[in-house]
Amino acid sequence: MNDNTTPMAAAEYDRKINNTIPYYNEFYTQTLDVIAQCGYSELDWLDLGCGTGTLEEKALRVFPSARFVAVDPSEKMLEQAGNKLSGYNIEFVTGKSSEINYTNRFDVVTAIQSHHYMHEEERQRSITRVYDALRDGGIFICFENVVPESETVKKQELLRWGRYQQRHGKTEAEALEHNARCGTGYFPITVPQHIQLLKSVGFTDVHVFWLSYMQMGIYAFRK
Repeated sequence: MNDNTTPMAAAEYDRKINNTIPYYNEFYTQTLDVIAQCGYSELDWLDLGCGTGTLEEKALRVFPSARFVAVDPSEKMLEQAGNKLSGYNIEFVTGKSSEINYTNRFDVVTAIQSHHYMHEEERQRSITRVYDALRDGGIFICFENVVPESETVKKQELLRWGRYQQRHGKTEAEALEHNARCGTGYFPITVPQHIQLLKSVGFTDVHVFWLSYMQMGIYAFRK
C-alpha cells in the first residue's frame, strides 16, 4: 500500500513527478505569477494537498513574509515537506480539503494536483470549505488533471500523455499502467464542470489560465 494517494511514494515524488506530468514545474511558476498580479499587501496562504512542500519552498523566495498553513492527508508527504522547509515557520496540518474548518482567514488558497482524487460529493464539500476559508477579495488557484468531454479526444490525449511519459524514461507498460488510473485511481472532471462547481458555491469570477495535455489551471475570486 502506498503512503499517499499518488502512484509515487512520498520519498520519490519530487524525483518522479516531472517524468509523469507534462510542464509540472510550470504549474508553480504560473501560480506565483497570478498571485503577484493580485497585489496583496499581506499573504495568509492555505495550501491544500501540499505534498512535499515544493510550492511553499518556491513561494517563500518570492513572498518571504507569506504566512502558510500547509495541509495534506499523508503523514509521509508532510514529513518530506517538513524536511524541505525546516528553516521556515510553517503550520503543518494533517487532513483533507473536505475537513478544513476556517472562516474568512486566507487571502490565497491553492490546491496543486490534489483535488482530482475526490469523488463528486467530497469535491463539492471541499470547494465549499475553500470558499468559506477565503476573505472577500481572496483567490483560489487550482491545478489538476481534467478529462475531455469527448471520449475520442480522451483516448487521443491519454495516448499522447503516455508518449510523454515514455520520452521521459517510463516504459510503455508503466505509462499504460499510470494512465489506466484515470477514472479508477483518480477522478477528473471536465473544464465546464470545474467552472460550474466553483460558481455553485459562490465564486463569481472564474478563469481558466492554463490547459495542456490533460491538466488545467483555474482561479476564482471570492467577492
